[in-house]
Amino acid sequence: MDQEKKQLTVFGYGLAVILSLICVHLWRHQGWHNAHVILFPCIIALILLTAVRYSSLRPLYKKWMKVAHFIGSVITGIILSLLFYLVFGVAGIVLRLLRKDLLDQRIDRDNHSYWKSKEQTAFDKNDYARQF
Repeated sequence: MDQEKKQLTVFGYGLAVILSLICVHLWRHQGWHNAHVILFPCIIALILLTAVRYSSLRPLYKKWMKVAHFIGSVITGIILSLLFYLVFGVAGIVLRLLRKDLLDQRIDRDNHSYWKSKEQTAFDKNDYARQF
């Protein structure tokens, strides 16, 4: 099965299942509703259309994917903003309140140099093979 046929059939049957779940939800909470008169024929038409001629779903699928990409980009922005402000912002505030300087950026006027001296070790060939 080629990729496009698979995507269109999954889209067609998946949309039919989603519309069926909406119908069941409406029926359980509100009883018989006018929306059922519209949704039942749409579900049946969608299932038949997917089974017989899946390629006719292509325009609807492309529009659906544009909407899905837009929603995904908005949700991604919201999630990343929340992550930044709630995790990194709070961590930054806590570290400032505790007066921690994890990057050692504090300027010390008494120091002549900020050079970090390294311990001298004996030469070993294995250090070149496994550098990390």
